[in-house]
Amino acid sequence: MCEKLSLWCSYQSIIFNLKQHPVYPCFAILTAFNPRSIVLSKRENLDRNAQMAAELSTLVQELLPITCSGLDGQWQEPGFVVPLSLTKVRQLARQWEQNAIYWVEDNELFLVPVLIEGQEIQRLGDWPSFLYT
Repeated sequence: MCEKLSLWCSYQSIIFNLKQHPVYPCFAILTAFNPRSIVLSKRENLDRNAQMAAELSTLVQELLPITCSGLDGQWQEPGFVVPLSLTKVRQLARQWEQNAIYWVEDNELFLVPVLIEGQEIQRLGDWPSFLYT
């Protein structure tokens, strides 16, 4: 199944690095990098993330930076921990042209499709097991 859905499967092989652990009961992890998984230049991605940070700062009191990485460390994208409703973060992810987002609720990590079609929300496991230590 993953051979046909390599992009969706790659989103499941993830670790997160953050300096401050979120204290929210539920939150999303959003990035503006590489819209629709189209690789942009470093400058374009950094500009997009700065624009996203400016928008998010009008919606939340505190922005917590987080880095999402592939298990081998070859791929990395900075993003933000966003304590908003799932409906709102899906709307933001569509606006920023993201295929999927990560959602944490009750210490469980989920992969949530946004622009990718034909996928359901998938439970990935216990949130702490995805943190880089």
